[in-house]
Amino acid sequence: MKKVVLIVEDDADQLEMLRQLVWKTNENTEIYTADNAMQAYKIFMEKTIDVLLADIILDTSRPGDVSGIHLVESFRKVPKYMFTPVIFVTSLEDPTMYAYTDLNCIGYIEKPFDPKQIMRLVERALNNTTMREKEVSLSFRKDGIWYPIRVEEIVYMESIKHIMHIHLKNGSVPEFPYVTCKQIMEESDVGPLVQCNRSTIVNKDYVESIDIQNKYIVFKDNLGRVDIGVTYKKKIATEFGNGS
Repeated sequence: MKKVVLIVEDDADQLEMLRQLVWKTNENTEIYTADNAMQAYKIFMEKTIDVLLADIILDTSRPGDVSGIHLVESFRKVPKYMFTPVIFVTSLEDPTMYAYTDLNCIGYIEKPFDPKQIMRLVERALNNTTMREKEVSLSFRKDGIWYPIRVEEIVYMESIKHIMHIHLKNGSVPEFPYVTCKQIMEESDVGPLVQCNRSTIVNKDYVESIDIQNKYIVFKDNLGRVDIGVTYKKKIATEFGNGS
């Protein structure tokens, strides 16, 4: 599988130079580029990125701009990107230590670029990978503490009175307040998860059968069943090849 690299740099010439150096480091990469934070955010939410290179200063018209750091803060909030390698590009003489501690940056590239340094860092970063599908964990916050839960452990999730109930394969049902199905589906980008009604998300890997006509899903190993919402019938039928 090709590794996916996202480069965020506002200077077109430097962006192209970085793109060429990444490709030279490893030709078996898929490279996306962006020249602003909004475009970059859209890309990493729609795709799965394995390495992020981000310029700390993305808007030179703003004195003291560090929008690249704010971008990486948003990147880190997506569960699958908790440990994805990040390399900062900077023209600052003393890059803030915040980039190395709170944001877990693996290194930084100073302008003007040293091609050999870039290739060394990119090669190191490409040896890691972003967690995908079953390997990924979703993080839920409760009482100020973050709880990671592996997707492969989740049978289904159900929101009841503003509380998300996470039904795990071991039978336990941890609860987390003020988490919505919309948030999970927008932020996780996790393949096995599919929403089947307004308040329920199921893990396709645990589905034994579906009954589109009577609108319900049955899970394997007697792990229960859930209803299919009327407006979700077509989506579920498509996801599961018209049911079973």
